[in-house]
Amino acid sequence: MNTAAMPFLALAEEGGYAPFTYDPDATILTIVTFALLLFILAKFAWKPILAGIEQREKRIEDAIGKAEADRKEAERLLADYRGRVANVEQEIAQLREQGRQHAESLRADIRARAEAEAGAATERARRDIDLARIQALVEIRREAVGLGLAVASKVVGRSLDDADRRRLAQEAIDELARVPAGKA
Repeated sequence: MNTAAMPFLALAEEGGYAPFTYDPDATILTIVTFALLLFILAKFAWKPILAGIEQREKRIEDAIGKAEADRKEAERLLADYRGRVANVEQEIAQLREQGRQHAESLRADIRARAEAEAGAATERARRDIDLARIQALVEIRREAVGLGLAVASKVVGRSLDDADRRRLAQEAIDELARVPAGKA
């Protein structure tokens, strides 16, 4: 037999407690106690309990709404960030292309200046060479005139005075000047 049920059975045998018997006074007392407890709970406890539950539901709904708004804001910020990153990458590509074009332009400009300077230096060298060649020809002509006069004075047998030499030298120079430079 069950040892937990032993005290109840002992009371039932003595006539004190009969759990399976109907007692109308106990039923009325139970109903009145239940109604009184229901009235007290309805008057004092239900409203604060319902208010607390409603506040909790409102806080939960507010938290869900705030979380949803935060999620939407985070998505917007992420889209904005991605757009900015794409723009920055595009700007970097543009800057890189501009830098490359600028470098090409500088390289072409430097090459053109170097070629112009080389051309100018070549032209100066040609002019200097032509001038030196002309001066050398003039000097050769003078020497030739001097030698020609010396030979002529020996052949003629008389000595020419200074004025005669100058006149003959000038005539020889004039005659040589009429001969083109490349044929002398």
